[in-house]
Amino acid sequence: MSKVLSRNGFSRLAGTGAALLALGAVLAPAAAAATPGAVACTPVVLKKAVTSADSTGVGVAFTYSAAVTDKNITYLPAGERPTQDGSGDPIAIKGNAFIRVIVSCYNWTQDTYRGPKRLPGEGAVKEVVLGGTFEGQQTWYIGVDRKRAYEDLSRGATVSVKVKV
Repeated sequence: MSKVLSRNGFSRLAGTGAALLALGAVLAPAAAAATPGAVACTPVVLKKAVTSADSTGVGVAFTYSAAVTDKNITYLPAGERPTQDGSGDPIAIKGNAFIRVIVSCYNWTQDTYRGPKRLPGEGAVKEVVLGGTFEGQQTWYIGVDRKRAYEDLSRGATVSVKVKV
């Protein structure tokens, strides 16, 4: 039977396939390690979103199921308005400047958050709105009366932004 397989080229094809498989096993981890910006993370889901004010400012806190290892908090460029993740549709939100909070490694398949997707503001914070969950990240927008200093007070499973007064 081995002669028949050899004559049909099967043994040569099988040998080539095994070699390619072995090569892929060697190259794939190297390619993944060389991917710029690749971050190992634990998937998270949102548990709670709240706002609170004190004499120094207004805090917005998002509590997740595990420590958040990859997030980005920044103002949108002047003149840019918040948009819905995925569709790009505009989001109605109160405010004249907008802080975008992006949490990566979001596990949308296990998303059980049933809390508000729109939080009323206090003081300088006019409103907080969920921008969506898309491609492994969750985006929230914080609408403020004007561009103000803010502080990232995030720790562990809580992503927290304090807008200064």
